[in-house]
Amino acid sequence: MSLHQPVSGACVWRGSDYRDPTDWVYTLSGEALADIDRAVRRVRDGGLSLDEVTPEVFDLPALAGDLRHMADILHRGRGFVRLQGIDRARYSDDELGIILWGLGTHLGVGVSQSQRGDRLGHVQDRGEVGRYYGIGGPIEVHMDPVDVTGLMCLTPAMQGGATPLMSSFAVHNAILAERPDLLDVLYRGFHYGSETVIKSDRPPITEHRIPVFSFVAGEPDCFFLPAAIRGPNGEPREGLPTIEQEAIAYLQAVAERPEMKIDMVIDPATVQFVNNRVLLHARADYRDWPQGDRKRHLLRMWLMMPDWPKRPPELQMLRSTDRAGGGIAKAEA
Repeated sequence: MSLHQPVSGACVWRGSDYRDPTDWVYTLSGEALADIDRAVRRVRDGGLSLDEVTPEVFDLPALAGDLRHMADILHRGRGFVRLQGIDRARYSDDELGIILWGLGTHLGVGVSQSQRGDRLGHVQDRGEVGRYYGIGGPIEVHMDPVDVTGLMCLTPAMQGGATPLMSSFAVHNAILAERPDLLDVLYRGFHYGSETVIKSDRPPITEHRIPVFSFVAGEPDCFFLPAAIRGPNGEPREGLPTIEQEAIAYLQAVAERPEMKIDMVIDPATVQFVNNRVLLHARADYRDWPQGDRKRHLLRMWLMMPDWPKRPPELQMLRSTDRAGGGIAKAEA
């Protein structure tokens, strides 16, 4: 398939298409909530680790058909799903992490997110420069380098902190119509590097370029992680041409247009799954609570989808992977 023409399909949408949350929010039934409650107790009382939590252990019969439908929406539909109805006050933070992980196992395979081997990432302002999810404030338009990201809110910000979603290929089509010269730059792609995720015995920057827009086995695929295009101090890497910097900025500006995005606000105990191959996301600025124990806090899960076409090596940044190439392997001691 050629990218030098508009891309179509269910994953190509504008935010104006989804202003009504009832179009994309799934409210869990009483039967589904009872299944979740039993599954949490089973995992907790059995002292199981997350790696021991499987669909059989976290059995959700009342949700089985809906979860299959959600998996199809992620792969062949709009690319995002949201579940609500869990009682935040009923569960501890650890139990909510079990719920996020347990739901995710019915959609794909959970993988680690860093060389620490962490299965659940904590999206919170820890001043961890170099990782989007470890800093506060606004976050630029990007995707996560994994098939699907799952999020659950533990504590919302005092004010702000919306997480906009955008269709990567709606952005592609807009750039095609307006600035095809910049789209050629994005087709060529960028060299990527990240000192936080690539082992020291590997080149710090990929030898190959990864195109922002491409197709994998006929399916649209986007890869855009600007923090890994820049250097560790956030400035453009030495030699990054002005035209490439312009292409990055233009893509982000198009994605941030009000008509292009859905400004998501994730409420406590709400769960969201996003297909990173066809969607971009960002984060609006926010004001945190003054109390340290009330800081904005989300849990993040990374999922590889074994049934999706596998990205070839030339479309991947990460060299060190676990679980059949889905996540980041734990650093060797």
